[in-house]
Amino acid sequence: MPSCLKIYVIDDAMELCQELRGWLSGDGHEVTCSPARSMPTHALTAYQPDLIVLGMTRYEGSGMEIFKRIERHRHLKQVPIIVVSDDASLEYEMLDVFDFQARPFDRERMDVCLKRLSDSRKYLTQVSFAEPELTALKKFLLEHSGLHFNQHNQRILERGLMRRIQALRMESLPAYSRYLTATPDNYDEVNKLIGLLTVGETSFFRYRSHREALIHYALPKLLEANKAHRKLRIWSAGCSTGEEPYSLAILLLEHFPELMGWDVQILATDINKRSLRHAREGVYGERSLRMVEDSLRERYFEKSDKHYLLSAQVRRMVRFDYLNLQTASFPAAADGSGEIDLLSCRNVLIYFELATIRQIVAKFSQALSPQGYLFLGHAETMQNVSDRFRRYHQNNAFFYQRKDPIGLEGTVATAAASAKLPGKPAHVNPVKLKRSPALVGAKTEQRQAEEKVGALACDPETLYREALSAFDREKFSESTRLFEQLLEIEPTHPKGLVGKGLLLANRGKYSDARLYCARAIKEDDLLPEAYLLRGLILDMEGFLERALVEYQKVLWLEPTFVMAHYLSAKAHDRLADKEKKRRSLRNTLRILEQTADQTLIPFSGGLSRGVFLEVVSKELAEVLDL
Repeated sequence: MPSCLKIYVIDDAMELCQELRGWLSGDGHEVTCSPARSMPTHALTAYQPDLIVLGMTRYEGSGMEIFKRIERHRHLKQVPIIVVSDDASLEYEMLDVFDFQARPFDRERMDVCLKRLSDSRKYLTQVSFAEPELTALKKFLLEHSGLHFNQHNQRILERGLMRRIQALRMESLPAYSRYLTATPDNYDEVNKLIGLLTVGETSFFRYRSHREALIHYALPKLLEANKAHRKLRIWSAGCSTGEEPYSLAILLLEHFPELMGWDVQILATDINKRSLRHAREGVYGERSLRMVEDSLRERYFEKSDKHYLLSAQVRRMVRFDYLNLQTASFPAAADGSGEIDLLSCRNVLIYFELATIRQIVAKFSQALSPQGYLFLGHAETMQNVSDRFRRYHQNNAFFYQRKDPIGLEGTVATAAASAKLPGKPAHVNPVKLKRSPALVGAKTEQRQAEEKVGALACDPETLYREALSAFDREKFSESTRLFEQLLEIEPTHPKGLVGKGLLLANRGKYSDARLYCARAIKEDDLLPEAYLLRGLILDMEGFLERALVEYQKVLWLEPTFVMAHYLSAKAHDRLADKEKKRRSLRNTLRILEQTADQTLIPFSGGLSRGVFLEVVSKELAEVLDL
């Protein structure tokens, strides 16, 4: 039987007190009761309880008020709290309590909690995290959620672990790991931890370039393609607290009145149950609405004190569901994750390893309808991930479209090869196939590119700009063709040599890339781009200190070379030099702030100044938070 505990029960209706007092007193515990509305904090402090049991009917009210007062109190916040509520969704909102119970009250679960509390009542202000223990826990999280933690985001993991260890009054990380991985009655602890690891900062209409691309390109294309069956399916994967799917709903209402009478469904999913609860409520603070025009605020939000309530019309358009992208089976008709026309998954894949990203993106391609669109975060790319999508650049935004499986992926030849039986030649019936519109478009695009090369043949500098632009847009075949054309015209063109070296390095041919770099420096030993290439090669080979020397040479020659500052920050990060990383990011940000708004940043993968500014600002904020 658990040792005697001093338990303070707080409940406005006092029903919880009546339910618990006789039973707990009979087991030898000391029980005192009080209604929340008349609960003075000093009385709790004087009582010095070992446990507080707090009854709460809903998120707002006297129960929540006393909870907030306890959390702010220097001594009381160290007292474990068990919350009992009629609202089961509060469990993932209150991730710093010892336990949460939804009514009807579970006596067996309370017994388990009292035993654990009797064994350890410590509130540790700090816990040490030994690397072998963290490695084992990272592996567990990777297997059960797909979330990947490395040195770049390990601090997020450590903060989440610290909060759950404190909430559960565990004495160490190994004790918590055992509870998380090997205890049958750990009451969904994995999802509670995930709730602290995946909360992302977001806002309505966060990406203006994506918004413009949707309004002026992607959605008009989809409406035209779907006008016969008058259906539109949208999926926001990794929706966090709902700003993104609600933004899409508002965008449809504002700009596409022809959808009236259509069957429009917006699915929003996330792995964080706490975020999903916030999303369903549709209540937001000023920060979430910082990019919303006044006219939209007036039409779709109702101001209440410091918060804004989203209109019921918009909330009805979105269905929120729990879904783990790594472990869930999708596409599936049951949850609406199939035949999707527009799939948005922004700043979610950064949580996963490359192998997991490839698996998820492969399932995305299956979930999308033919010619469906996929929008990723600005810092996410399909490079080395998937060849099932073609890339678009419209209205300063990059996004992807599922390729036609017949027209662009060579599946006729592949099918013939796979049908070939051992020892027998494959026989293919002479079937006349219509050429895919997508294939025709691809050939037209190639022909236009070739014509452009011919027109530019006498202008090396323009050829160089076109070749570098193609490289930044990840059109590597076109870029290779243009750089080779440039070097045919002018074999010693220094920047052309650097461009050819970049393409080789991008394919992992570092020795060949190094030769082109050396030739460029021989022609012009004051060319910043050549030293940037040499730094990139060393960086990709893992020689970070030597790469930093080359990046510094770039900055001596051109102090405002944005990518040299940014790549230096990345190298310092991998070397675990947080102060130098912070300094390099600040320099990157300072230069970007002085750059013209519509500028595309060279060697950044085609990012505009505005997009890159947002990426760097976010990374710097994360560093400053450590």
